[in-house]
Amino acid sequence: MSAPDATRPVVPDEAWVSTRLEKARHEREMALAAVKRLEEDVRLLEYRIAELESDRVALKNRTEEAESYVAAVKTSVPWRIIQSLRSLVGRQW
Repeated sequence: MSAPDATRPVVPDEAWVSTRLEKARHEREMALAAVKRLEEDVRLLEYRIAELESDRVALKNRTEEAESYVAAVKTSVPWRIIQSLRSLVGRQW
């Protein structure tokens, strides 16, 4: 028997290569499935963000309208007269 030559590469047998190839294919399929799920999650989150943003804008508009209405009431002559009368009897707004 001769000693193995250290300069010659050892070629793996076909079963080892086949097993490694099948494992790599399986890992690739798992990774592609994970990417697909994550892309779907991102799409759903983008939709939810857009929905929440539209709600935020609507609430902001309603708040601005209410603040404008309150400001108009407080600057109106009847309101100021009522507040003056209330202050005569010791009540403050």
